[in-house]
Amino acid sequence: MYQQFKIAFILILLINPPFSWSQTTDPRLADDLFKSGNFLGAIPEYKKQLKLDSKNEKVLTNLALCYLNSNIDKSAAIKYLEKAKDLEKKDKEVLYYLALAYTHSNNYSKAIETLKEYQKNPGKHVEEIPNLIENYTIAMDMISKPINVSFENMGRFINSEFPDYYPFVTKNEKTLVFTSRREEGKGSIEFDGYYPSDVYVCSFNGLKFSKAKNSGSLNSIYDEQCVGIYDDGTKIFVYIDNFATGEKGNIYEAERKGATYSKKQKIKEGVNTKYLETSSSISSDGTAFIYASNRAGGIGGLDIYMTKQLPDGMWALPQNLSAINTTQNEDFPTLSPDGKTLYFCSNGLSGMGGYDLYKSRWDSENKEWGEPENLGYPLNTSYDEKTISFADDEKHAYITAVREEGFGDLDLYRITFEEVEIREALYIVHLNDNATNAEIVGGIITIFMEDEDEPRTYISNKKTGEITMILDPGTYELEIEADGYDLKIVKLVVSEFDADKGAIKKLYKLSK
Repeated sequence: MYQQFKIAFILILLINPPFSWSQTTDPRLADDLFKSGNFLGAIPEYKKQLKLDSKNEKVLTNLALCYLNSNIDKSAAIKYLEKAKDLEKKDKEVLYYLALAYTHSNNYSKAIETLKEYQKNPGKHVEEIPNLIENYTIAMDMISKPINVSFENMGRFINSEFPDYYPFVTKNEKTLVFTSRREEGKGSIEFDGYYPSDVYVCSFNGLKFSKAKNSGSLNSIYDEQCVGIYDDGTKIFVYIDNFATGEKGNIYEAERKGATYSKKQKIKEGVNTKYLETSSSISSDGTAFIYASNRAGGIGGLDIYMTKQLPDGMWALPQNLSAINTTQNEDFPTLSPDGKTLYFCSNGLSGMGGYDLYKSRWDSENKEWGEPENLGYPLNTSYDEKTISFADDEKHAYITAVREEGFGDLDLYRITFEEVEIREALYIVHLNDNATNAEIVGGIITIFMEDEDEPRTYISNKKTGEITMILDPGTYELEIEADGYDLKIVKLVVSEFDADKGAIKKLYKLSK
């Protein structure tokens, strides 16, 4: 259907001059795009209709819903819904949609006020309202008590103008795998206006990430999404749900081959069913498998299950993690390296709205998972937060977010938990005479720090001649001096991985 309207649209453009065409628009094209889920394509078409009739309630509402269902700027829906709200005749759901829109500008008090107004003449969402009001009250409290985290957009080497999402990092943080629906993939544009999803891989050297690379033979013209990773990166989990290939929500494994991953293979019996299996994680020792499924007998929609490996390599009967599952959806379970903390997302627990990220700690005494804890604002927002992947230092993690500094849609961010101590690197510096190679005793190294008023000064040990420095990751300019020698200025780059190397020895030679 969309292709027919697209052809008609092109013919109109060719037959009519631009000025004449700009004054008319085919409402069927906007509605067809809207119904197919191509919200970004429908936005400009509805805006053309508004120029002809600025008080068209259906157009105002649908245009707002396009923004609410996209990841461009959900708060942009507010102005259109406020106009629709003031019309004499309007859809009962306008106030409900407007309340949702207010949350995307963090105006939860206005959202609550609007929901209470909606209750006076409610529509089909009336049963949700008490729960939403309670949730929004909690969200206001969360905003007033933000956690101490910082966000680093991973830049154009990783992110694109298209959706980039589901980041998973190895525990040593050297490999990052994620999903993208960018133009350079193998497939053509799909019904929703985006390209098919592909898996991408990049590496981290402790200072910067390499450019993201399409994972070659792992991807096809259809949709592949990375939904989990082994701690050491030897394998990743890939979700397949494609009508064209007959795949209806199964999880595959792909093994690391050099800089990318091999063709995917369906995981062993006992996990995939005729229902949806959407995401997974495996314990460090490979004996516990945890995943999300909407199989029959669950508590809600998607539930999280855990299974243990049997002696023959197959998986045992999965157990529903009833302590954390709700009547809604829980997804993207990820285990910490020690297996004692489970991270996951849910839209059935209290939080900022939609999906939030949570954690649950293993209760060894009662042999069950503890009560879920919301990871807090601004890590969680009014948008859907579904995945979080931690490095083993627990200071850094990777998420998907929509923020002002982004590149146009979902972007990947590296999160730093500021309250977790940074791992420092230890350097042992020796100074030698450039001509004789004799050791110099009595040297001094000075480092000027951007965030410190006074420079740091390191003096050599009188007995050993060694200069000991403990430094955070970063790039430093060292001024090295000793009596009778010329001043030497060198650059020292400290990688985030240097803390794992023990004492790092450096030798600098000075000239007279």
